This record gives sequence, structure tokens and C-alpha cells, in this order.
Amino acid sequence: MGNEKKIAFSEQFFDWIMTFVIVAILSVACNIVGYGGQLLESLPGMAIFAVISLIGLTLKHFIPGDLPAVAYIALIGMIVASPISPISGFVVYWAEKVSLMATVTPILAYAGVIVGRDWRDFLKIGWKGMVVSLLVIFGTFLVSGGIAELLAKVF
Repeated sequence: MGNEKKIAFSEQFFDWIMTFVIVAILSVACNIVGYGGQLLESLPGMAIFAVISLIGLTLKHFIPGDLPAVAYIALIGMIVASPISPISGFVVYWAEKVSLMATVTPILAYAGVIVGRDWRDFLKIGWKGMVVSLLVIFGTFLVSGGIAELLAKVF
């Protein structure tokens, strides 16, 4: 790896870490305020999520191909939480201390800020693109809710 690539990666790596710190702080606050979590119980879970995400982003950076970073992150998360992993008990125990909705809230807020900042670019996709975007979001929400409801009744 050339010196310029190393510098670019180190800057990107620092940006990722700062993003994870900010999201972790906001998520822990949401977990405490909105879901009755405890500070000292929320921190290890958020640290685990941040480390898994950081490893996934790093793999995406170094492995050639078009696989999105979220695929690497999900794969790593499944591996470390699976029963074959020697650290699965630790990972699952601390991850359960953080509410999923507490982690989603700051991420959606961040996405809203990004869309708001690029509102002109968003408007350039036209009304058809907006309708398709809204239908995709709505459909994803309905399907996710339906699957969650089904699984809640089954288990």
C-alpha cells in the first residue's frame, strides 16, 4: 500500500472512530432515557457494536469487490454471536443490554441530517424517484413489521 493510500485510510479510519463514538454516546443516552438501560451496562454492548462495525468497514476497504460494508458487518456479528464462537456468551450478554431502537434512533437522525443537507440533490431525482423511494421505505417497514409480528407469535 502506497504512502498516500495509508494516509487516506488512516484519515478515513479516524472518521469512522469519531462517528462510532458519537453514535455510541447518543445510543447510550437513548438506551438510558427511552428504554431504562443502565450506563455501565450499555457501554460494553455499544463498544462491541462499534468494534464489529469497525472491523467490517476495514474489511470492506481491503477486500476487493462490490460487497457492501453492511454485509461484512452482519457476517462478523453473526459469527461472533453464533454458538460456535468462543466469545458468543460475552457478546450476546452485553448486546442484550442495549435496545435495538436506542441504536436506530441516532442513526436515523443522522440520515435525516444528511438528507436535509443534500435536499437539492434529493429533489433532482424527480417525483417518480421520490414515489419509488417512499414505496420502498414503506414496503420495507411493513415487511419488517410483519416478520417481527409473525416471529413474536411463533416464539
